[in-house]
Amino acid sequence: MTKVFWFFGRCGAGKTTLAKSLYDALLGQKVPVFYLDGDEMRSGICSDLAYTPEARAENHRRTAEVAKLAAEQGLNVIVSTMAPQYGHRDIVSGVLGERLVWIFVQAPIEVCVQRDPKGLYHRAQTGHLDKLLNFPFDAPRPQESKNTIDTVAHDINGSTKLVRELAELHLGRSRFESK
Repeated sequence: MTKVFWFFGRCGAGKTTLAKSLYDALLGQKVPVFYLDGDEMRSGICSDLAYTPEARAENHRRTAEVAKLAAEQGLNVIVSTMAPQYGHRDIVSGVLGERLVWIFVQAPIEVCVQRDPKGLYHRAQTGHLDKLLNFPFDAPRPQESKNTIDTVAHDINGSTKLVRELAELHLGRSRFESK
């Protein structure tokens, strides 16, 4: 069965970096793979959605449905979105079922603010982006935290290695080539 590896965590935790690394590794192994990024979904399929609680839930539902369609066509799917609330993750789980592999990318808010790769936290601090700093992020439940990558405890090479080992476990691949 193909899998959907769903990377979630705060902005700046390292979701996109690790998701793209896994995508590249799977491509290098000739594993059929498809990548969905939350920002790209927001600029295309979900561009009609606002940032209300209902719209955020719909954004995750649509992303999960696209992932499901790709998985049903034989592609392993890698997704990176914040999925900050239990309701978002419940929607995703409901759509994807046992194909879903949650990967929680963990970093404290202070580290995410310091990294700020997209300048979102700076915009929030200067009043140009509402609610990012105090937007509720529900701690992962046990079924969502089995696969946690702490990007403070592990540098990028260590985090990437952990993600690849996780994929090997779920896909039954013997090993990934070194990059």
